[in-house]
Amino acid sequence: MKDYYSSADFIKSPKYDAHVHYHTFADLFVRKAKKANIRLLSINTDFDFLSIDKQFEISQFHHQHHPKTFDFICTFDSLAFASTTFTEDTVGYIKKCMEAGARGVKIWKNIGMNLKNETGQYIMADDPVFTPILEFLEKEKIPLLAHLGDPLKRWLHKYLNPEVPSYEQQIVARDRILERHPGLIFIGAHFGSMEWNFAEVAKRLDKFPNFYIDISSRFDYIIEQTLKDRNIVIDFFRTYQNRILYGSDFFVFPHYSRRWLNLLCEYFPYLLYIDFFQKIKKHWLFLATDKVIKTEKIITKSESPEYMEGLKLSKTIVDRIFYENAAILF
Repeated sequence: MKDYYSSADFIKSPKYDAHVHYHTFADLFVRKAKKANIRLLSINTDFDFLSIDKQFEISQFHHQHHPKTFDFICTFDSLAFASTTFTEDTVGYIKKCMEAGARGVKIWKNIGMNLKNETGQYIMADDPVFTPILEFLEKEKIPLLAHLGDPLKRWLHKYLNPEVPSYEQQIVARDRILERHPGLIFIGAHFGSMEWNFAEVAKRLDKFPNFYIDISSRFDYIIEQTLKDRNIVIDFFRTYQNRILYGSDFFVFPHYSRRWLNLLCEYFPYLLYIDFFQKIKKHWLFLATDKVIKTEKIITKSESPEYMEGLKLSKTIVDRIFYENAAILF
Protein backbone atom coordinates (compact mmCIF):
# COMPACT_ATOMS: atom_id res chain seq x y z
CA MET A 1 0.00 0.00 0.00
CA LYS A 2 1.38 3.40 -0.94
CA ASP A 3 2.40 5.79 1.83
CA TYR A 4 1.14 9.00 0.22
CA TYR A 5 -1.96 10.19 -1.58
CA SER A 6 -2.08 11.61 -5.07
CA SER A 7 -4.52 14.25 -6.31
CA ALA A 8 -6.61 11.52 -7.92
CA ASP A 9 -7.31 9.98 -4.49
CA PHE A 10 -9.35 12.89 -3.16
CA ILE A 11 -12.86 11.66 -4.02
CA LYS A 12 -12.45 8.11 -2.75
CA SER A 13 -10.56 9.01 0.43
CA PRO A 14 -12.67 9.23 3.62
CA LYS A 15 -13.34 12.75 4.86
CA TYR A 16 -15.15 14.06 7.94
CA ASP A 17 -15.80 17.79 8.04
CA ALA A 18 -16.09 18.15 11.79
CA HIS A 19 -17.14 21.80 11.75
CA VAL A 20 -19.93 22.99 9.47
CA HIS A 21 -23.03 25.05 10.21
CA TYR A 22 -25.91 23.45 8.33
CA HIS A 23 -29.14 25.27 9.10
CA THR A 24 -31.62 24.48 6.36
CA PHE A 25 -33.97 21.54 5.76
CA ALA A 26 -32.87 21.29 2.10
CA ASP A 27 -30.71 18.19 1.72
CA LEU A 28 -29.13 18.40 -1.75
CA PHE A 29 -25.90 19.54 -0.11
CA VAL A 30 -25.91 16.51 2.20
CA ARG A 31 -26.58 14.10 -0.66
CA LYS A 32 -23.75 15.57 -2.71
CA ALA A 33 -21.39 15.32 0.26
CA LYS A 34 -22.23 11.63 0.65
CA LYS A 35 -21.24 10.93 -2.97
CA ALA A 36 -17.87 12.62 -2.33
CA ASN A 37 -17.25 10.53 0.81
CA ILE A 38 -17.64 13.60 3.03
CA ARG A 39 -19.31 13.10 6.40
CA LEU A 40 -20.65 16.26 8.04
CA LEU A 41 -20.75 17.37 11.65
CA SER A 42 -23.09 20.34 11.95
CA ILE A 43 -22.39 22.63 14.87
CA ASN A 44 -25.35 24.17 16.68
CA THR A 45 -24.33 27.43 18.29
CA ASP A 46 -25.85 29.92 20.71
CA PHE A 47 -26.30 32.46 17.89
CA ASP A 48 -28.79 35.30 18.06
CA PHE A 49 -30.09 34.85 14.50
CA LEU A 50 -31.50 31.31 14.69
CA SER A 51 -32.99 29.71 17.77
CA ILE A 52 -31.30 26.74 19.41
CA ASP A 53 -34.52 24.73 19.09
CA LYS A 54 -34.74 25.38 15.34
CA GLN A 55 -31.11 24.38 14.86
CA PHE A 56 -31.78 21.18 16.80
CA GLU A 57 -34.89 20.45 14.74
CA ILE A 58 -32.97 20.81 11.48
CA SER A 59 -30.04 18.74 12.71
CA GLN A 60 -32.28 15.96 14.00
CA PHE A 61 -34.13 15.87 10.67
CA HIS A 62 -30.96 15.38 8.61
CA HIS A 63 -29.44 12.92 11.07
CA GLN A 64 -32.56 10.77 10.87
CA HIS A 65 -32.61 10.85 7.05
CA HIS A 66 -28.83 10.60 6.50
CA PRO A 67 -27.48 8.84 9.62
CA LYS A 68 -24.18 7.82 8.04
CA THR A 69 -23.49 11.25 6.51
CA PHE A 70 -24.94 13.88 8.84
CA ASP A 71 -23.99 14.21 12.52
CA PHE A 72 -24.46 17.19 14.80
CA ILE A 73 -23.35 18.83 18.00
CA CYS A 74 -25.93 20.56 20.17
CA THR A 75 -25.66 23.63 22.37
CA PHE A 76 -27.59 25.20 25.24
CA ASP A 77 -29.00 28.57 26.20
CA SER A 78 -26.18 30.28 28.10
CA LEU A 79 -28.34 33.40 28.50
CA ALA A 80 -30.36 31.47 31.07
CA PHE A 81 -27.36 31.15 33.40
CA ALA A 82 -29.06 33.22 36.15
CA SER A 83 -32.07 30.90 36.35
CA THR A 84 -32.39 28.88 39.55
CA THR A 85 -33.02 25.80 37.41
CA PHE A 86 -30.21 26.48 34.92
CA THR A 87 -28.23 23.32 35.68
CA GLU A 88 -31.27 21.06 35.74
CA ASP A 89 -32.71 22.55 32.55
CA THR A 90 -29.41 22.48 30.68
CA VAL A 91 -28.51 18.92 31.63
CA GLY A 92 -32.02 17.82 30.70
CA TYR A 93 -31.76 19.50 27.32
CA ILE A 94 -28.34 17.96 26.64
CA LYS A 95 -29.72 14.51 27.50
CA LYS A 96 -32.59 15.07 25.07
CA CYS A 97 -30.13 16.05 22.32
CA MET A 98 -27.85 13.09 22.95
CA GLU A 99 -30.79 10.70 22.81
CA ALA A 100 -31.67 12.23 19.43
CA GLY A 101 -28.18 11.49 18.11
CA ALA A 102 -26.07 14.52 19.07
CA ARG A 103 -22.33 13.79 19.24
CA GLY A 104 -21.39 16.47 21.73
CA VAL A 105 -22.02 20.00 23.04
CA LYS A 106 -20.80 23.40 21.86
CA ILE A 107 -20.09 26.58 23.83
CA TRP A 108 -19.42 29.84 22.05
CA LYS A 109 -17.58 33.12 22.54
CA ASN A 110 -20.68 34.89 23.85
CA ILE A 111 -19.46 33.33 27.09
CA GLY A 112 -16.62 35.62 28.07
CA MET A 113 -17.47 38.41 25.64
CA ASN A 114 -21.17 39.19 26.02
CA LEU A 115 -22.70 37.50 29.06
CA LYS A 116 -22.84 39.63 32.20
CA ASN A 117 -24.21 39.02 35.66
CA GLU A 118 -26.49 41.36 37.61
CA THR A 119 -23.53 43.49 38.73
CA GLY A 120 -22.30 43.97 35.15
CA GLN A 121 -19.36 41.59 35.42
CA TYR A 122 -18.58 39.37 32.44
CA ILE A 123 -19.28 35.66 32.84
CA MET A 124 -16.25 33.61 31.80
CA ALA A 125 -16.22 30.00 30.65
CA ASP A 126 -14.72 28.83 33.95
CA ASP A 127 -17.43 30.54 36.03
CA PRO A 128 -18.86 28.26 38.77
CA VAL A 129 -22.30 28.50 37.16
CA PHE A 130 -21.06 26.17 34.40
CA THR A 131 -19.22 23.72 36.69
CA PRO A 132 -22.11 21.23 37.18
CA ILE A 133 -22.62 21.09 33.42
CA LEU A 134 -18.93 20.49 32.77
CA GLU A 135 -18.94 17.79 35.45
CA PHE A 136 -21.89 16.12 33.75
CA LEU A 137 -20.15 16.16 30.37
CA GLU A 138 -16.95 14.83 31.94
CA LYS A 139 -18.76 12.00 33.73
CA GLU A 140 -20.77 10.99 30.67
CA LYS A 141 -17.77 11.28 28.30
CA ILE A 142 -19.67 13.77 26.12
CA PRO A 143 -17.25 15.86 24.00
CA LEU A 144 -17.27 19.63 24.46
CA LEU A 145 -16.42 21.84 21.49
CA ALA A 146 -15.50 25.38 22.52
CA HIS A 147 -14.95 28.57 20.57
CA LEU A 148 -13.84 31.09 23.18
CA GLY A 149 -12.68 34.60 22.28
CA ASP A 150 -11.72 36.09 18.93
CA PRO A 151 -8.50 35.45 16.98
CA LEU A 152 -5.58 37.37 18.50
CA LYS A 153 -4.97 39.42 15.36
CA ARG A 154 -8.60 40.51 15.26
CA TRP A 155 -8.87 41.43 18.92
CA LEU A 156 -9.89 45.00 18.13
CA HIS A 157 -12.60 45.20 20.79
CA LYS A 158 -9.78 45.20 23.36
CA TYR A 159 -9.09 48.78 22.32
CA LEU A 160 -12.60 49.84 21.43
CA ASN A 161 -14.17 48.24 24.52
CA PRO A 162 -11.45 47.85 27.16
CA GLU A 163 -13.94 46.56 29.73
CA VAL A 164 -14.34 43.31 27.75
CA PRO A 165 -12.06 40.55 29.14
CA SER A 166 -8.87 40.30 27.11
CA TYR A 167 -7.75 37.54 24.77
CA GLU A 168 -5.34 36.34 27.45
CA GLN A 169 -8.15 36.12 30.01
CA GLN A 170 -10.21 33.98 27.63
CA ILE A 171 -7.31 31.54 27.19
CA VAL A 172 -6.62 31.42 30.94
CA ALA A 173 -10.30 30.63 31.62
CA ARG A 174 -10.17 27.83 29.05
CA ASP A 175 -7.01 26.39 30.55
CA ARG A 176 -8.58 26.41 34.01
CA ILE A 177 -11.40 24.24 32.66
CA LEU A 178 -8.85 21.78 31.29
CA GLU A 179 -7.04 21.70 34.65
CA ARG A 180 -10.20 21.26 36.72
CA HIS A 181 -11.77 18.65 34.44
CA PRO A 182 -8.95 16.37 33.25
CA GLY A 183 -11.43 13.71 32.07
CA LEU A 184 -13.41 16.13 29.89
CA ILE A 185 -13.03 15.53 26.15
CA PHE A 186 -12.38 19.11 25.02
CA ILE A 187 -12.07 20.22 21.39
CA GLY A 188 -10.73 23.73 20.94
CA ALA A 189 -12.32 25.12 17.78
CA HIS A 190 -10.10 27.10 15.40
CA PHE A 191 -6.78 25.76 16.69
CA GLY A 192 -8.05 26.31 20.22
CA SER A 193 -8.07 30.06 19.51
CA MET A 194 -4.25 29.93 19.41
CA GLU A 195 -3.81 29.76 15.65
CA TRP A 196 -1.21 32.52 15.71
CA ASN A 197 1.49 30.25 17.17
CA PHE A 198 1.61 26.46 16.84
CA ALA A 199 4.07 26.32 19.76
CA GLU A 200 1.35 27.64 22.07
CA VAL A 201 -1.05 25.01 20.76
CA ALA A 202 1.58 22.30 21.28
CA LYS A 203 2.07 23.35 24.92
CA ARG A 204 -1.60 22.67 25.67
CA LEU A 205 -1.68 19.43 23.69
CA ASP A 206 1.33 18.23 25.70
CA LYS A 207 -0.13 19.33 29.03
CA PHE A 208 -3.75 18.20 28.59
CA PRO A 209 -4.19 14.66 27.19
CA ASN A 210 -7.92 15.16 26.51
CA PHE A 211 -7.43 18.43 24.61
CA TYR A 212 -8.00 18.33 20.85
CA ILE A 213 -8.18 21.05 18.22
CA ASP A 214 -9.98 21.56 14.95
CA ILE A 215 -8.47 23.66 12.17
CA SER A 216 -11.76 25.16 11.01
CA SER A 217 -11.71 28.62 9.46
CA ARG A 218 -7.99 29.01 10.18
CA PHE A 219 -6.35 27.52 7.11
CA ASP A 220 -4.78 30.86 6.31
CA TYR A 221 -2.77 30.53 9.51
CA ILE A 222 -1.43 27.18 8.33
CA ILE A 223 -0.21 29.00 5.24
CA GLU A 224 1.27 31.75 7.39
CA GLN A 225 3.08 29.32 9.68
CA THR A 226 4.33 27.35 6.67
CA LEU A 227 5.82 30.55 5.26
CA LYS A 228 7.75 31.08 8.48
CA ASP A 229 9.03 27.51 8.81
CA ARG A 230 7.69 24.68 6.68
CA ASN A 231 9.42 21.98 8.74
CA ILE A 232 7.86 23.17 12.00
CA VAL A 233 4.38 22.87 10.46
CA ILE A 234 5.08 19.38 9.12
CA ASP A 235 6.47 18.37 12.51
CA PHE A 236 3.39 19.77 14.24
CA PHE A 237 1.00 17.70 12.14
CA ARG A 238 3.19 14.62 12.46
CA THR A 239 3.54 14.92 16.25
CA TYR A 240 -0.10 15.72 17.01
CA GLN A 241 -1.77 13.80 14.21
CA ASN A 242 -4.05 12.03 16.72
CA ARG A 243 -5.31 15.30 18.23
CA ILE A 244 -6.20 17.37 15.15
CA LEU A 245 -9.59 17.41 13.39
CA TYR A 246 -10.38 18.86 10.01
CA GLY A 247 -13.19 21.39 9.78
CA SER A 248 -14.20 23.92 7.13
CA ASP A 249 -16.53 26.16 9.18
CA PHE A 250 -18.73 26.33 6.07
CA PHE A 251 -22.20 27.89 6.51
CA VAL A 252 -25.31 26.60 4.77
CA PHE A 253 -27.98 28.95 6.01
CA PRO A 254 -30.74 30.69 3.97
CA HIS A 255 -30.87 33.84 6.09
CA TYR A 256 -27.59 35.59 5.36
CA SER A 257 -27.35 39.34 5.69
CA ARG A 258 -26.12 39.48 2.10
CA ARG A 259 -28.94 38.89 -0.37
CA TRP A 260 -26.81 37.07 -2.97
CA LEU A 261 -25.91 34.40 -0.39
CA ASN A 262 -29.58 33.93 0.45
CA LEU A 263 -30.38 33.42 -3.21
CA LEU A 264 -27.47 31.04 -3.63
CA CYS A 265 -28.49 28.94 -0.65
CA GLU A 266 -32.19 28.86 -1.48
CA TYR A 267 -32.25 28.63 -5.27
CA PHE A 268 -28.77 27.42 -6.28
CA PRO A 269 -27.67 25.00 -3.53
CA TYR A 270 -25.56 23.08 -6.02
CA LEU A 271 -23.37 26.15 -6.60
CA LEU A 272 -23.00 26.56 -2.85
CA TYR A 273 -21.97 22.91 -2.60
CA ILE A 274 -19.37 23.39 -5.35
CA ASP A 275 -17.85 26.21 -3.30
CA PHE A 276 -17.75 23.92 -0.26
CA PHE A 277 -16.32 21.00 -2.26
CA GLN A 278 -13.56 23.11 -3.79
CA LYS A 279 -12.63 24.48 -0.38
CA ILE A 280 -12.24 21.04 1.16
CA LYS A 281 -10.39 19.74 -1.89
CA LYS A 282 -7.92 22.62 -1.74
CA HIS A 283 -7.23 22.02 1.95
CA TRP A 284 -6.89 18.26 1.43
CA LEU A 285 -4.51 18.71 -1.49
CA PHE A 286 -2.33 21.09 0.51
CA LEU A 287 -1.96 18.67 3.41
CA ALA A 288 -1.92 15.41 1.44
CA THR A 289 0.13 16.20 -1.68
CA ASP A 290 2.91 18.40 -2.99
CA LYS A 291 0.56 19.95 -5.54
CA VAL A 292 0.97 23.70 -5.93
CA ILE A 293 -2.18 25.49 -4.76
CA LYS A 294 -3.33 29.08 -4.70
CA THR A 295 -2.85 30.43 -1.19
CA GLU A 296 -5.39 32.07 1.08
CA LYS A 297 -4.09 35.55 1.82
CA ILE A 298 -6.57 36.69 4.46
CA ILE A 299 -3.92 37.23 7.10
CA THR A 300 -0.56 37.41 5.36
CA LYS A 301 -1.74 39.41 2.34
CA SER A 302 1.24 40.91 0.53
CA GLU A 303 3.70 38.78 2.51
CA SER A 304 2.21 35.60 1.13
CA PRO A 305 3.13 34.18 -2.27
CA GLU A 306 0.21 33.62 -4.57
CA TYR A 307 0.99 29.90 -4.83
CA MET A 308 2.54 27.38 -2.49
CA GLU A 309 3.55 23.72 -2.67
CA GLY A 310 1.59 21.31 -0.48
CA LEU A 311 3.03 19.71 2.65
CA LYS A 312 2.62 16.12 1.41
CA LEU A 313 1.91 14.54 4.76
CA SER A 314 1.77 10.77 4.87
CA LYS A 315 -1.47 8.95 4.15
CA THR A 316 -1.63 7.85 7.78
CA ILE A 317 -1.52 11.46 9.02
CA VAL A 318 -4.00 12.71 6.44
CA ASP A 319 -6.49 9.96 7.30
CA ARG A 320 -6.15 10.79 10.98
CA ILE A 321 -6.80 14.50 10.51
CA PHE A 322 -9.45 14.27 7.82
CA TYR A 323 -11.46 11.35 9.14
CA GLU A 324 -10.34 9.02 11.90
CA ASN A 325 -9.97 11.42 14.82
CA ALA A 326 -13.47 12.82 14.38
CA ALA A 327 -14.94 9.37 13.82
CA ILE A 328 -13.36 8.17 17.07
CA LEU A 329 -14.38 11.21 19.15
CA PHE A 330 -17.91 11.55 17.82
